[in-house]
Amino acid sequence: MKRTSLIFATSLLMTAAISFTSCQKDDEQDPIIALAAEDSDIDSYFDEVMAETDELTLQDDGVKSSEMMYAVLAGQGTRTRKTSWEGDCRIDSVTYSDYVNPNARYERVKNGVMVIRTCGRYNEPEFERTVTFNNFTVNGNQIEGTKVISKTAEHQYQISLTNGKITFTDGTSYTRNIERTRTWVDGYNTPFFIWDDVYTLEGTATGVNRQGNAYTHQIASALVYKLSCRWIVQGVIEFSVGDMQATLDYGNGDCDYLAYVTVNGQTVEVKLR
Repeated sequence: MKRTSLIFATSLLMTAAISFTSCQKDDEQDPIIALAAEDSDIDSYFDEVMAETDELTLQDDGVKSSEMMYAVLAGQGTRTRKTSWEGDCRIDSVTYSDYVNPNARYERVKNGVMVIRTCGRYNEPEFERTVTFNNFTVNGNQIEGTKVISKTAEHQYQISLTNGKITFTDGTSYTRNIERTRTWVDGYNTPFFIWDDVYTLEGTATGVNRQGNAYTHQIASALVYKLSCRWIVQGVIEFSVGDMQATLDYGNGDCDYLAYVTVNGQTVEVKLR
């Protein structure tokens, strides 16, 4: 059966990609607006990595090899998987060498090792998957953390990211811890193709951004992700950095690069890279 795409959390440094088309920001707004913009960037890295795990761990063994061979032949670079077992749990160790997935939303280069431990199946009542990283980079940016996804109901999963961190090539870093619920809402009819999946996400995240500011965010209106679209298409996140607050609104469901950051009653339109 088809799996859902792991989140995790959703681009390059978004601060440089923002185009301010309404109010002018001031110095006091900088940290909160920078966080709101960079947050989508950070999520996109974890989202893309977790989508890789789904593509690599299709549950039907008869299809698994052909899917893996297709991905390796069609992509740039190499992606090699070794599988072992611990009782009923499968361990996939995946080694990347300058690999670009032709199906992914971004043309990002992956290197290093990702380890995926899967117990149970998505279509069974008991399911849990744990993902860890070993010297794993995306476009040279190092990815760390432990991601766990557990089935809690039909098409619904609890997601946690512990000690999540992206260390960028300029030496700055962004940390993230997540507790979220994801619901798979579309894509059921193509069980071996993940890129038409649609899912919603609710929950919270905390961490320290690239400017060294501690942050929290709460998903106020469920985020909607389509793997066919590069950007989150709908939903609202409420952010706080210190005593500053903001909201990030992704729009009404259209696949576009526009989002809206509101601080102190003023709204800034941002264009996401």
